[in-house]
Amino acid sequence: MPRRLCLLAGLLIGLGALTTGLAGANNLPDLGDASAAVLSPSEERHLGEKFIREARKQLDFLDDAEINGYVNGLGRKIAAHHISHQDEYHFYVINDNSLNAFAVPGGHIGIHTGLILATESEDELAAVLAHEITHISQRHMPRMIAAAKERALPTIAALLLGALIGGEAGEAAIALTSAASIQQQLNYTRSFEQEADRIGMQLLARAGYNPAAMPAFFERLQQWNRIYESDAPNFLRTHPVTSDRIAESRQRAERLPIPRPRDTSPFDHARAKIRVVTSADPAAAVGFFAHYLKDKRSTDNSAAHYGYALALLRSQRYDDARTALRPLTKARPDYLAYRLAQADIEAAAGRYQQALALYADIRQQFPEALAGTRQYAATLLQTGNPGKSAEVLRMALRKQQDDPGLYRLLATASGDSGEPVEAHRALAEYYYLNGELGAAIHQLQIAHRAAKGDYYVQSSVEARIAEIRQTVALYTDKPAPR
Repeated sequence: MPRRLCLLAGLLIGLGALTTGLAGANNLPDLGDASAAVLSPSEERHLGEKFIREARKQLDFLDDAEINGYVNGLGRKIAAHHISHQDEYHFYVINDNSLNAFAVPGGHIGIHTGLILATESEDELAAVLAHEITHISQRHMPRMIAAAKERALPTIAALLLGALIGGEAGEAAIALTSAASIQQQLNYTRSFEQEADRIGMQLLARAGYNPAAMPAFFERLQQWNRIYESDAPNFLRTHPVTSDRIAESRQRAERLPIPRPRDTSPFDHARAKIRVVTSADPAAAVGFFAHYLKDKRSTDNSAAHYGYALALLRSQRYDDARTALRPLTKARPDYLAYRLAQADIEAAAGRYQQALALYADIRQQFPEALAGTRQYAATLLQTGNPGKSAEVLRMALRKQQDDPGLYRLLATASGDSGEPVEAHRALAEYYYLNGELGAAIHQLQIAHRAAKGDYYVQSSVEARIAEIRQTVALYTDKPAPR
């Protein structure tokens, strides 16, 4: 088995070992829910954070603030309409052209770029997110573990997480279980899928999306299932589609209200950008959008024009990119996606002062939008202003504390501006979020020495080292790095 798959299989077994320890404790309170005796909400949160840190080693998380911001905004809008507002959700876009999505405890939901491109409307994408949100809000994984608590819990946890993450790595974990285990897991999964459909569609309706998008997407999934047969995409394996399931969801949709029309351009533009940034050949992306526009497949081709401009930018055809973008910015001068594209073109072309002015204006006009912050900070670094770059990044990290890229850039900006303690602390957080806990502790130790007797700073660093060591001890029987 390739090293990548071995590491992930090991992760799944390790997570299973954690659940064994939790289930074996005798002092867990009885909250009336068997799943709560297996994983408390706090333990779910720690388990989910562990999963995401390790997943960053194995999966290609899309590093694009604009696309991530769109998906997070959409997901949180849907989650806000859940009856219980106790859960906090985090959404991740995985750069993978396969058809897959997964949800893990602690409110962490991943969706592959291939699945986003497979959806034909924002309602369909919202349906997928609502379905995954429901898996978490209804605590399906803890409930499944609780239902099988008489069996080997490490095996159950490995099976579940293997099914969620999909692909060859997921299959490696599933292969560790017996045929009987798989069948029992599938029986539980079917009931949870029905519950996720029912509650997910209610969420869609409350959030203003069309619940009929769920059965519509299911129908296309069923068609793909017939085409792929035994080599079905991961999403179809973990979310089996049947004619009965489609009929039930269609009946539910008919009883729910139809939403009012709304602006879906953010969805169209996000898909266009995904198609560009995930393309291995920028010239091929240029050709794709040029062909699409030549065919005039839609009455509103603004998203295709936008994708064409971005593809020209990635092909380093900066003058052509400006020309392609100009009609869009003229028609919608205050549209965030177009303003960011303008600034990115100027920065890539080396016209830094124009780019800085555009980025600064974007931050003032869209203070809640983090998209563009990293490019702005990077451009400030390139123009010899690391202090201002670090200031911008600190402000961004107050809103987005789980972005490894921001910490990495802050480490560079702080180092260049003569702040070694902050540089090493930022680099430690970068390593921590990427699951490199030993490297994180090492960077904090360097920061501690660099503080040179500053009691307040050294105490803060020592506290962070203790937190990370506690995290290591919680999920492994190995001693924490020293």
